[in-house]
Amino acid sequence: MRFSKIKDNDIANGLGITMSFWTQGCPHHCKGCFNEETWDFNGGIEFKQEHLDYIIENINKNNIKRDLAVLGGEPLCSQNIKGVIDLCREFKSHYPNKLIYLWTGYTIENFNHNQKEVLNYIDILIDGQFEEQRKNLSIKLRGSSNQRVIDVNKYLDKNEIILYKFK
Repeated sequence: MRFSKIKDNDIANGLGITMSFWTQGCPHHCKGCFNEETWDFNGGIEFKQEHLDYIIENINKNNIKRDLAVLGGEPLCSQNIKGVIDLCREFKSHYPNKLIYLWTGYTIENFNHNQKEVLNYIDILIDGQFEEQRKNLSIKLRGSSNQRVIDVNKYLDKNEIILYKFK
């Protein structure tokens, strides 16, 4: 897997402060995407153990409560899915009570077996491609109104889509 960047203190991607991790490479190429620089599968940096260690070791840096946000590019495309699962699994093994947010252009109803596996490690899924004609910057965690914010734990419990309730 390749990644574009890691941002230690992000207030735009999550509720509160997150450490945000952008995967590199995206097959969707949504019109109006704000992250076109992440589309190229050959761009970015190869994700290595040292990068994973950095995330694990710095998530609580300076006693700031941070959760983890995984964005892209496309975290759940075939080129990235294994690395994203490994990252989320390792993160949750160290920090079971921290939230993991994940944004994907795929919809949960159409996830393949590998994409479904990541649901065991994430808490909040924002699914659906960005649609420029439905752009709405006033809605939480989404760029367009077609996208959904799914409570993954409730989805796994009830096997139905339950939208995340903002507190």
